[in-house]
Amino acid sequence: MVFIFCTAIAVASTLLAHQFITTYNTEFLRNYFYYLVTFFAFAFYGIWGPIIMRVLLSSIALENEIIKAVANFLPVLGVPFLMISWIMLVKMGFSLVGVNAGNKAIGIYFTFLVAVLTAIVGIYFFVDTTGWLFGEQLRNTEIGIFIVLELGYMILFATIVWKYSKKQDRSHQKIINRFVLFMLLALVVRLVVLPFAFSGPWSLAALILVYFMTNFVPLFFLKVNADMVFVPLHAEHPNEGKKEYIFEKYQISKREREIVEQICLGKTNQQIADTLFISHQTVKDHTHRIYTKIGINSRMKLVQMVNG
Repeated sequence: MVFIFCTAIAVASTLLAHQFITTYNTEFLRNYFYYLVTFFAFAFYGIWGPIIMRVLLSSIALENEIIKAVANFLPVLGVPFLMISWIMLVKMGFSLVGVNAGNKAIGIYFTFLVAVLTAIVGIYFFVDTTGWLFGEQLRNTEIGIFIVLELGYMILFATIVWKYSKKQDRSHQKIINRFVLFMLLALVVRLVVLPFAFSGPWSLAALILVYFMTNFVPLFFLKVNADMVFVPLHAEHPNEGKKEYIFEKYQISKREREIVEQICLGKTNQQIADTLFISHQTVKDHTHRIYTKIGINSRMKLVQMVNG
């Protein structure tokens, strides 16, 4: 049951993040989408994988040490997902505050990664590390390295945002700082839960559910405040002939046409409501009906249809 809830959280978060990139034209939201996809990929592969493997191997009566060795090695195979998520996290820092970092983000990412790996190699050769790569010690080693890297990249993300956020206007800066704070708090919760999640007993499944939920909180906060931070997609080269064709073909009402015109101008739902003197919910209802009539599901597709 908990696995199903975790799957539901992952799917809902991914769909919501995808909805962002089909509504707002921003590099940050694209980076955020890929960050969430790779985060949940690792969560399934690196956390649920060992637990499920323990259950499967236990059913065929293998020795306990073999089961532990296999289960504890599985998270290593999820490392590629983690590495991509950390790259996205650094890129998110720059793109959230509108800074074109170019190759700078990749440079920062690899510099920190090499520094941490160099420190680990140094410890391995100069300190007694007998048993680091076996049994429970392997799990503890993985957790330790993961915590250092995860915490380090999150601090880099927050530092980049706070360094450049002075360029944002006051309302945007407040929202962005709160988002970063939610991301940091989510990480703290994950780092507390992580050692228990890797241990494997099904009695700790609820803690894994918490691990999955952590990234949903900042995502939901961003959804509530997205219109105040990001500019919606708009028709850069609207074709009046195409618009009229769409209006006639799909029997778009007069009010719905007004909504379409406002969407093409790149206005948010609240701005449309203020312009047309209707409620925010009414705008959402009209927009839903427009999408249903045309057979689309996003602002992006509507904009693409009316662009010349």
